[in-house]
Amino acid sequence: MTAGNGGMQMNIQELQTVLHHRLPIKMVVIDNGAYGMVRQFQESYFEGRYPSTLWGYSAPDFVAIAQAYGIEARKVESPSEVEGGLGAMWADPLAPFLLHVRIDTFTNVYPKIAFGRPLTEMEPFAKPIQMEQDKPC
Repeated sequence: MTAGNGGMQMNIQELQTVLHHRLPIKMVVIDNGAYGMVRQFQESYFEGRYPSTLWGYSAPDFVAIAQAYGIEARKVESPSEVEGGLGAMWADPLAPFLLHVRIDTFTNVYPKIAFGRPLTEMEPFAKPIQMEQDKPC
């Protein structure tokens, strides 16, 4: 299972379900230190004003939380640590494990919905249609 740091916080209590049932779920939290998809929209449409997604946002130590639930966990903060993190995650294929991976805050995700376009026309290939309030009168 892969989740962003914001999404993981929305259902973090499910770590107890994983532990209680001894589910062999391997969890990877991709942490960019922001609500990344919303930050990306703010970058595209609001000149990089990031209230509540970057400015004023913080996340807990996911490794400490997983360990508090009794789940093994490890943090990866650089590309050189990925192999060791994956090795630790798969050391026991039948045990739950959480791998907390830090990435650059301004990493963008594509494809992404483009404002005013159908799902079949996504960024970066389709450019967003100008927002209605930005149109001249």
